[in-house]
Amino acid sequence: MRLPPAIRPALLGMILALLPALVQAGAQASAAAPASARAEPDASLLYTSWTAHEGAPTGITGIGQTPDGWIWIGSASGLYRFDGIRFLRTRGAQAPLSAGISTIGVLRDGTLWVGYKYGGVSLMRDGRMRHFTLDDPATPAGTVFDAVQDASGRTWLATSRGLYYLDGQWRRPDPALGIPPGRIYKLLLDRRGVFWLRGERHVYMLARGAERVVPALALADISYGALAQHPDGSVWAVNIDTPGMHMLAGPDDGPPLRWDAGISAGVLAFDHLGRAWVDGPDGLERIGHEGTPAPRRRHPVARGAGDSTANVVFEDREQNIWIGSENGLARFKEPRLSALPLPPYQRASARAVAGGPGGSAWLDSLYLANPGATPKAFMPSGSVNDLITALHRGAGGVVWIGRYNSTLQVLEHGRVRTIGAPPGVPGRGAIYALAEDSAGALWVSMGRNGLYTFRDGRWSLGGGVPALTTFAASTVATDAQGGVWLGSVNNQLLVARAGAVDRYGRADGLAVGTVVQILPAGGGAWIGGENGLNHFDGKRFAPVVGDHGEPFAGITGLVFGRDGTLWINGSGGISSIAPGELARALREPDHPVRFSRFDYRDGVVGTTSAIVPVPSVARSDDGTLWFTTTGGVYSVSPAGLARNLLVPPVAITGLRLGGTTLEPADGLRLPAGTETLQIDFTALSYQEPGRMAFRYRLTGVDRDWRDSEGQRSASYTNLGPGRYRFDVLASNNDGVWNRRGASTSFDIAPRPTQTAWFRTLCAAVLLAVLAALYRWRTNRIKLRYRELMHERLAERERIARALHDTLLQSMQGLILRFHGMAKRWPAGSEQQRGVETILDQADKVMAEGRSELLNLRPRPQAGDDIAGVLARFGASLQEQFGPRFTLVADGDVRAIEAAAWEEIYWIGREALFNAYQHAQATHIELELVYGDDFGLIVRDDGCGVDDSVRQDGGREGHWGMRGMHDRARALGGDIEIWSRPQLGTEVVLRLPGARAYAAAGAGAGAWRRLRALMAGEWRH
Repeated sequence: MRLPPAIRPALLGMILALLPALVQAGAQASAAAPASARAEPDASLLYTSWTAHEGAPTGITGIGQTPDGWIWIGSASGLYRFDGIRFLRTRGAQAPLSAGISTIGVLRDGTLWVGYKYGGVSLMRDGRMRHFTLDDPATPAGTVFDAVQDASGRTWLATSRGLYYLDGQWRRPDPALGIPPGRIYKLLLDRRGVFWLRGERHVYMLARGAERVVPALALADISYGALAQHPDGSVWAVNIDTPGMHMLAGPDDGPPLRWDAGISAGVLAFDHLGRAWVDGPDGLERIGHEGTPAPRRRHPVARGAGDSTANVVFEDREQNIWIGSENGLARFKEPRLSALPLPPYQRASARAVAGGPGGSAWLDSLYLANPGATPKAFMPSGSVNDLITALHRGAGGVVWIGRYNSTLQVLEHGRVRTIGAPPGVPGRGAIYALAEDSAGALWVSMGRNGLYTFRDGRWSLGGGVPALTTFAASTVATDAQGGVWLGSVNNQLLVARAGAVDRYGRADGLAVGTVVQILPAGGGAWIGGENGLNHFDGKRFAPVVGDHGEPFAGITGLVFGRDGTLWINGSGGISSIAPGELARALREPDHPVRFSRFDYRDGVVGTTSAIVPVPSVARSDDGTLWFTTTGGVYSVSPAGLARNLLVPPVAITGLRLGGTTLEPADGLRLPAGTETLQIDFTALSYQEPGRMAFRYRLTGVDRDWRDSEGQRSASYTNLGPGRYRFDVLASNNDGVWNRRGASTSFDIAPRPTQTAWFRTLCAAVLLAVLAALYRWRTNRIKLRYRELMHERLAERERIARALHDTLLQSMQGLILRFHGMAKRWPAGSEQQRGVETILDQADKVMAEGRSELLNLRPRPQAGDDIAGVLARFGASLQEQFGPRFTLVADGDVRAIEAAAWEEIYWIGREALFNAYQHAQATHIELELVYGDDFGLIVRDDGCGVDDSVRQDGGREGHWGMRGMHDRARALGGDIEIWSRPQLGTEVVLRLPGARAYAAAGAGAGAWRRLRALMAGEWRH
């Protein structure tokens, strides 16, 4: 006897006490029960299991699916969420009261309820549990078996101590309802609003609006079983001890269903097709009502995630059937493709295939009018030595047949005629491929036995083309323009047109290994082979790969659907590439194409044969596609393919920091110093979770969406402090995307060294260091400047003394001697007049010498007012030479920088001296301009300067003007000289304020000065 784990301890004593009576009653029931067909193993459904090895919980007692898409599993080890890949044990706000869960379920309003073996219950809404503990005397203390929500929204609870309902707290129902005391095992609210209760000895019903329950079915003593509603509205019960499916209420419409009377089970559930799933004596069974073909099918749960007892059967919203047992979890689902029911094949290879009119096809020696028709043999299939290896539908409705013994046949007007093999070809060797060209010739590829054409009853080696007579073709195809395409091993491809043959190979980009299938299209062709797929545009071959590096290997069949989709039969399964993706692949050769696939996860058994048949896919006139593998033949109607259109809910399940996992919540603040983070996410689609795709993006790190490459987590390193937002999107197994996705935001707190005040402090320290370096460098430069000035002044003093003590003194002595000589000659004599002329010239030379000595002597210092110093010099020149001197100052007078003061002084002095000495002027003016830049202007109204002198920068052998230019350039300035004959001359000095003024200020000028100081480029 099989009992759910939750009630086994409670009933054990009673079972032992009543064991003799139960044995006698069981024997009588077995004798009275009609014979029933034993369930046969069923392989029509796809089966997947998860055990403890895959992380599944054991001792599963309940399964439910909440409106957000999550599948919840209650077990002996706790409460879990399951996304199809990972089992996530609940924690935090979703943690149950204890691990001892008797069962779980979902109420009509989406509330998840969790019942416990030793009393108490929890209700979860909006992600948070509300616990009813035994600390509250009103909480049911017995084992919780079931819960249901009635039409008014009231929650009812079935326990080992009777029935309860929730009204603020748990209460006993009014005795007037007539509910008997004792255990209540099962509750059911049917879609008519009738409330069903299963107790120890009866099933009771409470009709809508009724004031009292009434018995609906009498049960054997302590009988355990289930209640379930069929999709047609009927309500049924089964018993673990009594055979039979007991109808409690009839269907909404139509006659009552009839079931195998020999069924006895403790678990009952109906799927969306109305089939019953029961845990019977032979294990889990799927049962159809009488009249259903093959009504009983056994499912070998013991093969994986269960034992002979299924504790719970549950159908999710995608129509998957879930089985919870002691050993884990199992899933059954309908295959998307099922092999056609064909007679056994004589060889472990694929059948040859050719599309026919309408939705028909020829399969080996069989003809099917449509995929659902009964296959009819049009000829014997042959022995192992003469199997059909190639079929080709030719012009006029004939079907060409190639056999393993090199024999060619033709099916015409319902009769098969044998043509035989080409002369000289041995009787053992497969016909690999057949193709008919536009001229009506049949091309026959016989591998190493040669390539032939058959036309008008005659064979021709190589089709009469010498270049083809020795070519061992593995496949052959023809195009609408009369071209014949031939493939072979080692990337060899030939195209014959009008007797000319073009050869292609690896040097042209062909990289598929052995060419097995050619599909001409648009002046080029799609080439399939053992190593992948290429496209040929008439000149070059380009590889075509799929998402995540899919190579499309082992191709033996290529065909276009009526909508332009390219269908591929290869070793990885049946793939399809949409027209838009094909077009993009042609535009962008490196683009990985998105594709769909049918494989073992969809019911496809086997793989493509290595060599024959070619092609392994064909298309009927109505668009039906036929695929042949070593495991069977599959038909696909692209327009009628069922797609999973359910948008998958997306969820972020956790943020992992090393060994710590945090629940996602907007505004979550992560610890300071967090640099490495893993974000786990998922999407809830259970048809084929392994085919789901994800894209994610972390704002603040990722510039664009990233593909998860099949993973359900994203890892980030080198994160800094700040605010981040993580978004994730997902698609289901059929590419239906949830564009809204899920998101979460979080902050990473900064370390003390990552805060704004720390950066400000560092910046202040850096500025202080730079200021100190600037001050130190400036002091060094000032010290060096003073040293240079002292050296210059000392040298000038030495030269001045030397000149005064030697040259001028000697000249003065000569002048005195000439004066003595002049006095000896008579006054007014010619000799005296000549000597006096010489003496006048000597006086001028002495004056110039003294002037030069004055230039060499120490001048006023940089601290003096530059305007005052130059004014005094101009006044001295006026007194000596006569022309009037004036000085004008524009702007606010500013102190001149020490190094610039010296150069400005000598430039001004030189310009004034030149004006007084050479200009023949009556008025000379000096103007000083104090603006953003500094200016010095010397004007005169004299004779002007010759253009050649002004352009050359001075007279040959004179250095005054050239020296002025050199001094100006050393300060980063320039000098312009303007002059016109008889209109005077103007000398203009311009200096940058940053170089001229003692306090140049902040900004770019200060920065340039700092760089110059640090680089040691300050000019003196």
